[in-house]
Amino acid sequence: MTDQLFSAAELEEIKKEFVVETYEHLENAQDALLQLESDPKNYETLNFIFREIHSIKGGANFLGLQDIINVSHEMESLLDKMRNYEIYPTSQVINIILEGIDIIRKLADSINSGSGQVFDYSAYIERLKEITNSSQSSQVVLDKESNDKNPNRFELESNFDYSQNSNVLKTFDLNEIDETTDEDYYKIIVSFEYGNVVYGIEVEFVREIVKPADVTPIPFAPEHVMGLMNLRGDVVTIVDFGKLLGVEGNDGCSHKVLIIGDEDMTFGLFVDNVKEVLSVLPDEIKEANIASVSTEILKGIVERDGEFVQVIDIKKIIERTKNSVELI
Repeated sequence: MTDQLFSAAELEEIKKEFVVETYEHLENAQDALLQLESDPKNYETLNFIFREIHSIKGGANFLGLQDIINVSHEMESLLDKMRNYEIYPTSQVINIILEGIDIIRKLADSINSGSGQVFDYSAYIERLKEITNSSQSSQVVLDKESNDKNPNRFELESNFDYSQNSNVLKTFDLNEIDETTDEDYYKIIVSFEYGNVVYGIEVEFVREIVKPADVTPIPFAPEHVMGLMNLRGDVVTIVDFGKLLGVEGNDGCSHKVLIIGDEDMTFGLFVDNVKEVLSVLPDEIKEANIASVSTEILKGIVERDGEFVQVIDIKKIIERTKNSVELI
């Protein structure tokens, strides 16, 4: 299409300009990748690299340079997963992007020299796809409000469609996740409040978040077992998080229920409020020196903007709840 819009001479001039700009984008991306290797949590640097590769792809699309389109597209897919906290920028990941930069540079050299040299980059594309598709991330129905000031936060979506069930606030569509999280991947944690303390649990155990509906008390049940709630035809046991762990809540807030589940059971966890979803690297979860709950059920503490999130071992909560329900 482009060669119909411009004369042959004009098209060659445009290609030369594209090559010059591509060299600049590649050099910028390469320098930024080296910075990212020394500071892998720098979201701004990662965003910058993505924009550089995206610019190359845009120019290649305009000129119909399919080889550069193919390579830059797959690089862009990997970088996008990194931007979405699904793949961590390890040395291996950075090296394969650097390899892609070298391939695009050779393709640009071929255009610049007019040699028409053909490169077989199929093996590179396959390796790139392997890394891109190896993410163990959760597929969460959330509106990811990433911004420069706070790239590690995922704001809960506020425009959820309540038409089918006014009590449903959020549904989580989760893939199977290996229990041992690879260090290359971010943990996704749902944070919530109880009392004046912020807690967090791993998102793979959260099925959905709902408003508490009518809860029917169970005679002779333990104090922390609030009762039974109808969840779209299913009867779910509701457990008060604070009473289960012996911490004080707030009466004046709008409470929420986290529907928790594993292969053995599903129950509702009654909390004061659900805050947001955080992406956390495994090494960001620090040992807790001071905590409001027993260290037995605490995985550690994460700091975000001066606020501490106590990360709960939800499996221990499930175990306690299961034991409580069996006693009823």
